[in-house]
Amino acid sequence: MHADAETRQTLDTYLREQCSTTRTAERLFTHRNTVLRRLTPADDLLPRPLADNVTAVAAAPEVIRWRG
Repeated sequence: MHADAETRQTLDTYLREQCSTTRTAERLFTHRNTVLRRLTPADDLLPRPLADNVTAVAAAPEVIRWRG
């Protein structure tokens, strides 16, 4: 929720692409290393690493949309 738009877009695409940095990079027309760099702020904002918390992170935007 507190991440910038680029981080949110990258994270959303990463989750939609089933946590594949390669497919995320293809979808965003960027390099895989750029995706990894863009995901770093998301990891910093989360209480646990993204890799350990994928399900909760994927559900969070949906909960925010439901709450309005």
